[in-house]
Amino acid sequence: MSGLPPEDRLVELLESRYRARRRDVLLGIGDDAAIIQASGPIAVSNDVLVEGVDFLPDTDPRRLGMKALAVNLSDLAAMGAAPLHALLALGMPPRTGLDWFEAFHDGFRSSAGEYGVAVIGGDLSSSPTLFASVTVLGKPAAAGFLTRSGAKAGDELWVSGTLGASAAGLRLLLEGYRLVGDEGVRGPSGRLLRSAHTPEIRRLIRHQLSPRPMVELGTTLAERSLATAAIDISDGLSRDLHRLCRASGTGAVVERDALPADSAIPELSKLLGMDPVATALYGGEDYGLLFSVPRQKSASVTRLAGRFALRRIGALTAGPAVLLAARGRTEPIPDAGFDHFPKETA
Repeated sequence: MSGLPPEDRLVELLESRYRARRRDVLLGIGDDAAIIQASGPIAVSNDVLVEGVDFLPDTDPRRLGMKALAVNLSDLAAMGAAPLHALLALGMPPRTGLDWFEAFHDGFRSSAGEYGVAVIGGDLSSSPTLFASVTVLGKPAAAGFLTRSGAKAGDELWVSGTLGASAAGLRLLLEGYRLVGDEGVRGPSGRLLRSAHTPEIRRLIRHQLSPRPMVELGTTLAERSLATAAIDISDGLSRDLHRLCRASGTGAVVERDALPADSAIPELSKLLGMDPVATALYGGEDYGLLFSVPRQKSASVTRLAGRFALRRIGALTAGPAVLLAARGRTEPIPDAGFDHFPKETA
């Protein structure tokens, strides 16, 4: 039997919690549809998080609420669009309680407030599997929006943040590590860790549970016309680089030594058993931005490097090959990473 009150009562709770404060929201939650005042082009994106596929059953609901919106805002960031509105569809099994529901929306509202997003509607449903589907709307920069298809051969290839932290955090979660309070970590034994590596373990897990969308970076690149193409790194650097190259009709050469592999991965090598370069290439869910920059604008992007943790990792080429360069040699980078529908092997 469900631990939730009737649907109309839940909608009333959400209507008070998400009372829209943006002037462009003419009618928010509580009617058959929301009404917004729009002028000019609007960027629209949708993403879904499914229990057992995208998050573990015991995930903190508040963190899950924050992540559900953050991963969608990352898509807007890749387009150089400023977030405006969001709609949330939430499917919940009968076991779901009101405490879980309220904690999830505490997280979702917190993320919405941080990025100036008005939550204007959605849907609630009973479901055998817990899921959250979010649609976001954003306003592209006046200078235009970013796409995957604008890159040219000769453009530099840049990335924000470190790579592999989220994949390492997921490995830790799967092995039984959990965050406790504001500073602690509980190990697979169920006891609090007393290790010099505890802060790094905690940081990796937080990177997986609480990604930070690069909204300001995306809008800055678009407003200043600094990038020719961009994509967010959701399924791994390799897979998303291949997508950008296919859309733009280019190849790429990535410098192995320039990859910003997260420093904690080699430090925790005995615990994680992960190769830093392979994890940086194929790990996924880092939600940084991968983008191309004309050489004549390289200096302008370099001036942003400290502010947004940017690193130049290579360049785009005329040929279709995507290569990894190291010590004067190159080798193909497979189009590999996360895939919801992987090909079956014999």
